[in-house]
Parts: sequence; structure tokens; C-alpha cells
Amino acid sequence: MKIAIVGFGFSAEKSHLPAYKNRSDIDVKAVVDPVTSRRAAALRQYPNIRVYEEFGDLLEEYSHEIDIIDVCLPSTFHLESVKQALEADKHVLCEKPLVLNKGEYDELVNIANERKRILYPCHNYKFAPSIVHATELINSGQIGKPLFASFNIFGANFQSELSQWKAELPKNQELSNGGIMIDHGLDAISVAQTLFGGCPQHISAHIRNLNKTNSQLEDLAIFCLDWEQKLINITVSSLGSIPKAYYIIQGTEGEISIDNNDIFLSVKNEPVKKIFVPTHFDEPGHGSWFNGLIDNLLDCIKTENTKPFSLIEAGIILDIIEKANHSSKNGGAWVRI
Repeated sequence: MKIAIVGFGFSAEKSHLPAYKNRSDIDVKAVVDPVTSRRAAALRQYPNIRVYEEFGDLLEEYSHEIDIIDVCLPSTFHLESVKQALEADKHVLCEKPLVLNKGEYDELVNIANERKRILYPCHNYKFAPSIVHATELINSGQIGKPLFASFNIFGANFQSELSQWKAELPKNQELSNGGIMIDHGLDAISVAQTLFGGCPQHISAHIRNLNKTNSQLEDLAIFCLDWEQKLINITVSSLGSIPKAYYIIQGTEGEISIDNNDIFLSVKNEPVKKIFVPTHFDEPGHGSWFNGLIDNLLDCIKTENTKPFSLIEAGIILDIIEKANHSSKNGGAWVRI
């Protein structure tokens, strides 16, 4: 499949491109980026590709050569870029978050359905090897019935995607208005859905900007999900300096804990089993997870599955985040989802 990358920033260069380079079924044909230095960076890696400053120029001059548009722009620009791509009858892979609210989400889903194109959000945590392996352990009944989970996700400088744009765009142009729930909270909810399936029924949340920097975006969210007879407590923070993620799942017969590349399986009356699963949660970009996502995207295109689960999940997550913000504004009150 022939692909064009729109937005050649951190995610494109560190996550998407390394996977594309090692695949025979993906051919990178073009890159679009308004920043001169980023177009130059793309050409250094792919001297024979076409580069464009404007997405519209690519669609006008080279659309016939492209099957998939890979949108890696800051989230503020996702809506219009994805619309353009779908209306040009292209399949779309879009970095998370797909969009920032349910109204925008519904608009894009309707266009994708009308055009019979695949719209695929990059929920890459679903393909993290430790999460995949833990899901298999849960589904095989290793810890009995899951009852409680605790996720702690600490991510330094979570707006790294924006830093390459800010210096060369007008100072008054807002590049992000999602906050930590849209960034790390989205990943945590996606992990919960991968591990347990289904959907939560209620949420209680506290979302804060504790560091009081010039940014108005929140840097800490603590929320609890009542998830089909399970409680899931999640903390996401961008306050620290070192990215880290810890997951614990407790059931009637045992416990699974995930600490970066190690899974610890503790079953009643048995020695604790340590399982090494290379995952590298602290690696920026998580490029090693991306192949599973691309395999699933290509399968959706082949089977004409216009409702990939990551797209359905994106809508569920936007609902949850909306209710989380409502709960936080009301002192952490439980809110029905």
C-alpha cells in the first residue's frame, strides 16, 4: 500500500517511519509538513519521496498515487486533515487523539461510512507486548475473575509532538487543547478495554493543573472507573522527569503486575512467576509496537471492515473523558457513563 505522511514530527519519525522502513507492504511516497526543517528531515531519510508544504497540494498533484494518509499532526489539526483525506477517498490512519470531542468524532465517522473508507485511530497501547500477554493471562483464567486494577502512568513532557511546531508557527496559534486526559488518559482507558473488554458504567475523577506553568493544560488526573463489577483506579501524570508505567490487576485467584519489561504472575499457593516481555514503556514513540497496529489496519482494508475496533473505542473514550471532566468539576462525584 502506498502511504503519505501528513505531519513529520516526533510520532512520524520515531514511531511510524521505523516500522514502514522494515515492511515490504508499505511504500512511503510523500510527506507533508509546513515546517521547512521537517520536510528536509524527511528527505534525508527518503531522498526519492515528494514533499509538500500544504496538504491540499499533495491531494491536487499526487492523490492518484496514494492509498493511505497517515495523519501525524498536532491534534488541533486532525479534524480538517482527516476530512480532506476521507473526502479524497483515502483510507486514514490518524495519531491519537483522533479528535477532541464527540461531535467532531461523529462527523468523521459519518464521512468514512459514506465514502466506505477505513478510519483508524492509532491506539497503540493495545499492541504493547506486555498488555497483549497480560490479556491472554486474564482470558485464560490465570487469576480467576478480575476484581480490581490499578494503573499508574507517569509521562514526562507529554506534549513533545508540539515542540517542533511552536518555534515556526504564530505565537497566538493554539496547538493543543486536549490536556492530560486526552493524552495519557486515553491510553489508560484503552489498556483497560483491551484487558477486560466491555465498557465502564460510572466514573469519579479529579483533574488538576498542579504545576501552574504558563500552560493551561492539566498535568494530573486521578480517576476511578466502575467497570462491569470491577473497579479500576487510574493515575496519569506529566509532573515528573522520567516516563514510567505500572499496572496491577487483581482477581479472585491471583494477581498480575506489569513493570516495564517484566510481568509478575502471582497465583494462590504457587511461587511468583516472572515473565520477560520486551515492551519498553519508557521508550519515546513506542515504535516497536507499531507493526501490530499496521497489520490490523491492512487487514481492515483487505476485509473492508469500516468499523475497526480502535475507531469504536475512540468514541467510547471521548464519552468517558467528557464524563471525567464533569465529575472533576463537581468535586469528584460519581457520574454515569
